[in-house]
Amino acid sequence: MTGVFALMGRGWQAGTARLDAALLRLASRKHRLIGVAALRVVIGFATLLYCLSDYSRRRFLWGPDSYNSISTARAELPRWGFSIFLWSHSTLWFEIAYHAVIVVALAFMIFGGRALTLAQALMMWSLHNRNQDVLEGGDNLAQIVILFMVFTVSNAYFAPGAKRRRARMRADERPTTSTVLHNLAAFLIVFQTAVLYFTAGYWKITGKVWQDGVAMYYISRITGFEMSATYAHLMNNAFVGTALCYFTIFIELALPFAILSARPWIRKANTVALEGMHLGIIACMGLVCFGLLMIGADCTCLRDEDYRSLARRFRSVKERVLGGSWSPLPARVMTPVAMTAGQDGTADA
Repeated sequence: MTGVFALMGRGWQAGTARLDAALLRLASRKHRLIGVAALRVVIGFATLLYCLSDYSRRRFLWGPDSYNSISTARAELPRWGFSIFLWSHSTLWFEIAYHAVIVVALAFMIFGGRALTLAQALMMWSLHNRNQDVLEGGDNLAQIVILFMVFTVSNAYFAPGAKRRRARMRADERPTTSTVLHNLAAFLIVFQTAVLYFTAGYWKITGKVWQDGVAMYYISRITGFEMSATYAHLMNNAFVGTALCYFTIFIELALPFAILSARPWIRKANTVALEGMHLGIIACMGLVCFGLLMIGADCTCLRDEDYRSLARRFRSVKERVLGGSWSPLPARVMTPVAMTAGQDGTADA
């Protein structure tokens, strides 16, 4: 009996030690900085593209005299929804609000930061809620993840002053509330993305057209999304169409398990496959903003060290093939010092 209690005691001590280590990891170092920064750039760019692609028709789509009237838009607002475009019937107010969306999106894409993230969230919600008819999809995910991004450090990469910002984080690795909030928010973004993909894969696998492998054929024939004759021609091949259907289901269902995998190559392969799928949607169906937003969410599924290893691989291939010192990530990410978790406070495990 004593041996049983001793064994239970050792198990309890081991469990609490692991919990303490996990909490310390959560509180002492910010994770997924590169993925969150990439998501910031993508959301800002997609919002800019969304506004500028229909700039000449902005009053028809979102203005006070739009075909989708302000009263109709108010009736369609989701619970707790709002839009600054619905505050006034003035054309002047519309022009101010519309151009404010563009300015904020540009600033958010370039600079990031919590204040700009909150401003981007308010502007993006306002634009989406003004006319939901023109949304491509991906907007629901963007509206959720940008809430989490308010609590993250979204400008540790791909922003002016990012190198100094990372240096300050490396200099102070004490457990802080800011670090905990960043990590929890980053993990919630990843969790939301994983749930979305797993749910999408589940509904596909229960659908007859996906089970029969003909869903891609019918998608290629949808009126309004016939962007590529090559895509429609390829889907005439039963083998190619069926393989693409099953591959799509597989990579969507696999994402949660890939994220949790201890093998980095599984995470990388699954993420690259998903991003390739959305690049195909952009090219073949013309759903550019949807594809970009999903690619941005995909970026958060990789850890910082995954990006560093990919950058090292790209650099190695570049040097072997062409020579030189090109790198797809900032120089700080590529230096040997930055590749060691002990010296780089932005490393991710």
